[in-house]
This record gives sequence, C-alpha cells and structure tokens, in this order.
Amino acid sequence: MVEREGQPNVEENISASGLSPFRSSLYRTLWIAALFSYIGTAMYDVGATWLMTSLAPNPLFVSLITTATTLPIFLFALPSGILSDIFDRRNILLITCAYMFATSTMLGIFNLFGLITPTILLIFTFALGAGTTMIRTPIIPTMSGLVPRSELSAALTLSALASNIGRVVGPTVGGFIVAAIAPWAVFFLNSASFIGMIIILSRLPRKSDVHQQQSSLPPENIIRAIRVQIRYIHYSPAAHVLIVRAGLFTLCSSALLSLLPFLVKHELRLDSTGLGLLLGSFGMGSIIGGILVLPRLRPKASIESLITGSIALLAIVIFTMGYVRDFSILFIVMWIGGAAYITILSKFYTIGMKSAPKWIGARVLAVYLLILNGGLVAGSLIWGTIANTFGIPITLSIASLALGATIIAKTRYNTTLLDDLDFTPASDHWSLPPVFSVVPTQSDSQALIIIEYNKIDPKLADEFEQSLRKLGRILKSEGMAYWELFQDPVDSSHYIEIRIADTWTDHMRQHEHVTKNIQGMEDRIRLLIKDCPQPIVSHYIGKSTPE
Repeated sequence: MVEREGQPNVEENISASGLSPFRSSLYRTLWIAALFSYIGTAMYDVGATWLMTSLAPNPLFVSLITTATTLPIFLFALPSGILSDIFDRRNILLITCAYMFATSTMLGIFNLFGLITPTILLIFTFALGAGTTMIRTPIIPTMSGLVPRSELSAALTLSALASNIGRVVGPTVGGFIVAAIAPWAVFFLNSASFIGMIIILSRLPRKSDVHQQQSSLPPENIIRAIRVQIRYIHYSPAAHVLIVRAGLFTLCSSALLSLLPFLVKHELRLDSTGLGLLLGSFGMGSIIGGILVLPRLRPKASIESLITGSIALLAIVIFTMGYVRDFSILFIVMWIGGAAYITILSKFYTIGMKSAPKWIGARVLAVYLLILNGGLVAGSLIWGTIANTFGIPITLSIASLALGATIIAKTRYNTTLLDDLDFTPASDHWSLPPVFSVVPTQSDSQALIIIEYNKIDPKLADEFEQSLRKLGRILKSEGMAYWELFQDPVDSSHYIEIRIADTWTDHMRQHEHVTKNIQGMEDRIRLLIKDCPQPIVSHYIGKSTPE
C-alpha cells in the first residue's frame, strides 16, 4: 500500500522536472543514442580542425573546415524536410546513420594510414555535414512522436537539450582525445556513435512517428512538395512568426558564443581551461534550466512571456560579459545565460512543431533549422567584424541592445497567434459527390472547385468577404495552388469562390489533410449565411495536356 501511494509522487516529480518523456523506453533510448551522436559530431569538428592545422597550417584551409561543415545545412536542410514529410522517417534515419558510420570509418582509416590530404579532409567533412543535416530534421518529429501529445513541450526541450549538451561536451572530450591519441581516434569514435542510433532505430516500428498520417494516395511529387512548402512559408502567419522571431534571436545572440574565445584570451587573459569552464557553466545552465526551471515555469507563463523574459535576461547576460572581469561572477552569469538560451530555443522548437499541420511539419522545421544556422553563421561574421573595429566590450553592448530590441517584433509577430490555430485533422469534413469518373490518366490534371453563393444579404457582405479572404489565405497556406473570390457585377449578392489544386491527386490529398482551421472557418461562414441559399459546390478536372 505504501509503494502504491508513493508511485504517483514519483511520477509527479518526474513530470515536474521535465523528464516525463523518459518514461517511454523508446524515447529514452533514442534520446541517449541521439545524444552520443551529437557528442560524436562535435568531437569530429575538433579533430578535423586540429588535423587541418597539421596538414595545411594556413588560416584559409582551417576556416574551410567550418565552411565545409555549415554549407551542407544551406544545401540539404530543405530537401531533408521534404523527404521527411514524404517518406518514412525511420527509414531515412536508418539509411543516413549507416551512411554516416561508413563515411566516418573511411575517414578514420585514411587518417590512420597517412592517406589523408587537405582536399580529402574537406570532402569528407562536407559529406559528413550533409549526413548530419539529413538527420537533424527527421529526428525531432520522430522522437516527439514517441510520447503523448501532452508531453510534446517537454520532449522538444529535451531534444534541444541533447543538442546543446553535445555542443558543450563534444569539444572538451574531443580535444582531450586528440591530444592524448590522434585525430583518427575521434573519427572512429564518431562512427561508433551511430551504431547505437542504428540499433535503436531498427527496433522502432515502421511509421514510428504516431502523428505521421497514413495515406492511401501515392507519395507527393518532390517538385510539387517544394511548391507546397514555398506556399506555406509565404501565406502562413504562424510560419512568419517562427522565421522572423527565430531569425532575429539567433542573429543577435550569436555574439555571445562566437566572441567568447576572444573575450577569454584577450580580455580575461585566461587559457583554454577558462574557456572550457565558462562553456561548461553555460551547458550546465542549459541542463538545469531545461530539466528543473522551465517545467515549473511552463504551466504559469505563456510561450510569449517565456520568450520575451528569456530574451531580456540573455541580453543582460551578454552586456555583463562585456564589462565584468571577475571570473566567478562570469561563471554564474554564463550559467544564467545557458538557462535563458535553452528556454528560448525550446520554445522556438515548440512553435515550429505547432505552426504547421503534421503532413508539412518537417518542411517547416527544416526552414527553422536553416534560419537558426544561417543566423549563427551570419551573426558570427557580423559581430566578429564589429569587434575588430570597436573591441569586444562595445560589440557585446551593441549585441545586447540589438537582442533586447528584438522584443519589439512581438507587436506584429506575436506567438499568441498560435493559440487560435488548430492543425488537428478534420476527418470527413469535405465530402465528394458519390460518383466520380476520374481515370488514372486524369489524376495529374488540375482540379477546379467552384463554390457558388447566392442571395448574400448586403448587410453581411463585408463580413462575408473578409471571412472568405481569411479562409482563402489558410487554404493557400495548406496547399491550394490558387484561390480567388469573384462577385457578379450585375448581381452583387452573387459570389463565386474558385479553388484550384495542382492535380486531382493533390486535391484528394487535401481531403485527407484538411484541418480544423479550415473546418472552423467554413463553419463560421456557413453560420453567417445560414438564412441564404445553400452554397453549390462543383468539381472539374482539367482537360489540357499535362506538361
């Protein structure tokens, strides 16, 4: 009886600490495997950079290692999101992890036997960067799909935490191994880190993301999938919130970590040990903030409040780092900065997952990762240039003011917009006529949907038109190729709504993907015109020769 009474308290404590997703054995083991792969990747960066200093002691070649690591993000982030939405994410991860294991092992062999050259090292680095990019997009929704929806925020925080732990622990461990043995040891350890991923992923059921919808239709055409991705980013206000807020944050906050090595060496007059301690404090702040602090704040504050407060706190941290020279104080300041940083990052992950339907979620997440990494690269370049001219303290002051000023963006791009969105599938909301003579050869022809509204009360005209335009924007963001509202110039109470899908198959897919956002808007329009004649819906198939 005592044990039974104590069990709820244990579960409550786990939930309160932000570790509730670890109750799922699949999530727990996959998270640990992903953590080791993050550490292995960070170790590789240290080993490759150090090896290049021996192969070609030239600043240009050393900097090319960073280029070869980041360039694949810009080339493959968007394709990885498309593939993750179209195909089984488990299979994508298995194939990519096997590729990463083989590539890193080959590099270790080349280095061990003295066959490596600067060009070969850059090629391998680029190849591994491409694989890392292909893993980062599908791993997040795959892990999140292993826990109940109520634990999604905690799972996303832990996912961001694993990446940050890898970024902090990896360089330290990698530097020690390179110094004690050689770079080839790091390359082999990096390849071994993917063995755990392969083992765990092979145990997951097919379609392991329970939120990834099943479909009887053929997979999306990749070219059309890109069009849909572009339309969503263009028309979705939720996507605009994510891109603008995350882009401004990462551009301004990148000053802290990018200038920290120079701050430690030239301002604090410390060696690499001091840098490691400050990075370790930042990492510990992230861990404790993500596991203990954030779960207690989450029920008491909105996403917008957490982001705004954490940005203000991080701005203060960046400013303080520019002028305080007491190491013990800076150690505490970096700890606070880590807690604020993980809070912001995890909330952006949450926005990324909640700002799109599941069928396009990986594509939106890929755009977010692209913005995040692009901001880091661009920000590091900007702040480094400014620091060369004005010095580190003034640069950090400018960065802190710029970061604090990004809070103004919430006046137009407020995360509370997501509170009004519901991307839950609305099954059977759209009904088709009982008989359709659509032969397979017509499936790639355009689909035209005409909705005719008659005798609309003039008193309702303005609200009716505004509601329909809002619906049209949602439809275009969720995949409709064309939408427009027309009014009869002779009879102002007569309207025609035109919807066009790229193909008939795409229109059938829209029937499967229709969300409660669309259902809610259409229900409100129906209620608004309930005293008018029922709208007439007609479907047509294009007869022009497909391109």
